[in-house]
Amino acid sequence: MRIVYDARPVACEGAEVTLDPPGASDEFLSDGGFAGDETFYSPVVGVEPGMTCGVRFFVVNDGWSEVDARAVALPGMQEEFVSLIRPTMVNPNGQMRLADTDDAAVFAIEGMPVPAGDQQSFTVILEANAEDAAGYEQCSGFMPRPPRVTVSALGVERTVASPEDSGIWYSDGARSDCD
Repeated sequence: MRIVYDARPVACEGAEVTLDPPGASDEFLSDGGFAGDETFYSPVVGVEPGMTCGVRFFVVNDGWSEVDARAVALPGMQEEFVSLIRPTMVNPNGQMRLADTDDAAVFAIEGMPVPAGDQQSFTVILEANAEDAAGYEQCSGFMPRPPRVTVSALGVERTVASPEDSGIWYSDGARSDCD
C-alpha cells in the first residue's frame, strides 16, 4: 500500500496555486542548461478569505488482496491547531468527520474497498479558516504533514503515510503579493 499524488494535486476556487521553486534557477541547472533531477516542485496555495480547495491523492493497493480504506487522517489540521485552512469533508462520498486526534483531523471512510492492483482516489475539501487567519502575518504560512490512510485486510489494520516530501505549503495571501 502507498499513497501518491498526481501532477496537479491541488485545485482551488478563489485562491492562487503556484509551484515552489517558481522556476529553474542557475543553482538547479545541469551542464546542458536544463533543470536537473534534483529540482522538486511543491504546490503553494495562497489562502484567501472565502476560498475552497480540493487536495487529491490516491491510495494504491499494489498488494495481492483487497483492502478496505477505514479512515483518512490529516496531520496538522486538527481544530486546536492554529491554521489558515480547515478540512470540511473527504470525497468521493463526503465521509463523516470523527473526533480529532492529538495531531490530526480524522474522517471515517466506509465501504471503500481497494481491490488488489487497483487504486482509489480521495479529495480533501479545504476552506479558508477566517478565525485563525489573524494568527499569521501576510506571506507567512505552514506546511502540514501529508495525509495518512488507515486500511484493513484479513483482520489486520495498518496506517499508510504519504511520502514526507510531498507536502503542500499554505501561505497567508497570494504568492504574487509576497515577492
